[in-house]
Amino acid sequence: MPKKNKEENLKRDNAPLNGALKFFIGGCLAEIYLLMIRKYYINGNVDQMLGWDAAMPTLIGIGAVVLALGVILAFVWRKAAGWKRTLAWTMIFAGLFFSAGNWLIRTVYPSGATILCVLTAAVMLLGVLWCLYERDCLYAMVVLGTGLFTTWACRHGMDNIYWKSYVIAGACVYLVLLAAVALTARKVERADGMLGAVRVLPKGTDCTILFATCGLSAATTVLSLFSAVVAYYALWVLGIAIFILAVFYTVKEL
Repeated sequence: MPKKNKEENLKRDNAPLNGALKFFIGGCLAEIYLLMIRKYYINGNVDQMLGWDAAMPTLIGIGAVVLALGVILAFVWRKAAGWKRTLAWTMIFAGLFFSAGNWLIRTVYPSGATILCVLTAAVMLLGVLWCLYERDCLYAMVVLGTGLFTTWACRHGMDNIYWKSYVIAGACVYLVLLAAVALTARKVERADGMLGAVRVLPKGTDCTILFATCGLSAATTVLSLFSAVVAYYALWVLGIAIFILAVFYTVKEL
């Protein structure tokens, strides 16, 4: 086999791992920044908090500019590959993080930093799953992850007179979305992985696991609306389900 073909095959084989590594490094850098925010802006002394608060509008503006430049470069280099594509999407993610993230931290103080920490970790995990695992694993993990968040919100929001109505409305919307996901999955399964003209799952994919995750997330959401104690144990059930699912797909990929 020619040396050029070997290099191309090696590059293609390493592409999923390289993509997962990019998401992991980006997520770690974002979490380090958020740790700085928590140390100096959330838990710092008065001077540190005031200094960060004064810098926040500038950081938001810089993030917006980087995001706009990234979108422009992504459009200009839409047919390009390699470092140009990586640079454009890196600017988009970084700009979005600094603009929207700092706005959230400043607007929803002090819990905005905690929310962003969780969202950053979730995006990093989903990015790694997107690169390394089959698409049905990604969809199932998204369902379980959103179910985990919804159950947590029900547990902490049902006893709050200000948030109770919003939590109930959000849970109802989530249940409708789960039903839509299950119906769509059934349609895609019958169409051998196709949704219209778009392939969303590999050929011959069995959606049983996706149906089960939708049912589990729906059950924990409904039960969490009636009891905070049940919601506590439901969080553990969902966490264990996520761990088991991750192990199952890891062994499957070996």
